Amino acid sequence: MKIDKFLILIILSIAGLSFFTYWQFKNLQKTFPGVKLPKIEMPKSESLFPQKTDYKEFTSPDGKLKLKYLSDWMEIPKESFQGEIGAEAKVLFFANKFKIEKAAFASLIVQELDLEKETSIENIVEKMKKEAEKKGKMEVLKLEIKNGEGYLTAKYVKEAGSVFFSKEKIILGENKAYLVTIFTLENWWSEFEEEAKEILGLVQLNQ
Repeated sequence: MKIDKFLILIILSIAGLSFFTYWQFKNLQKTFPGVKLPKIEMPKSESLFPQKTDYKEFTSPDGKLKLKYLSDWMEIPKESFQGEIGAEAKVLFFANKFKIEKAAFASLIVQELDLEKETSIENIVEKMKKEAEKKGKMEVLKLEIKNGEGYLTAKYVKEAGSVFFSKEKIILGENKAYLVTIFTLENWWSEFEEEAKEILGLVQLNQ
């Protein structure tokens, strides 16, 4: 999977925007010495991300997969990621959640995998491991399979040295499989692990 570059892109975009704004003010000061940097009061985190949240629901285009998640997850246009996850994978949903007070965030992604023939959850996991080897390594920490569904906890180590943890759910459908993943950097995992369990527990497949 090629997820880490999106994380880096978002962080760099925020940092770059902040730097560019500061740079503009500094140049303005040189041109007009009397101009001072304005005092900006940062909004409280609860004003950006309300404490009171409701559940929202995502339904796959075929109407088969349903997913409930808290409304403080910010959806990102999925078109931005098509073709980046893998040749056999199609991104159906992508969202981020920020915890400003912890300086942490996680991502939630739903993918649809096309299956040319019958396969098993174990085979899908092996394909995921091979895909991860292109840019690092995937370590399966736990895999539980029951009632045609796989619950996976994994660790991804990237070539650049970044380490991600994830909880994932694999559901087999007709000639396809659905993969729901919640992932974040290793240092932030404790902030999102319980919510990741809750989200995966709310995933339903209507046959």
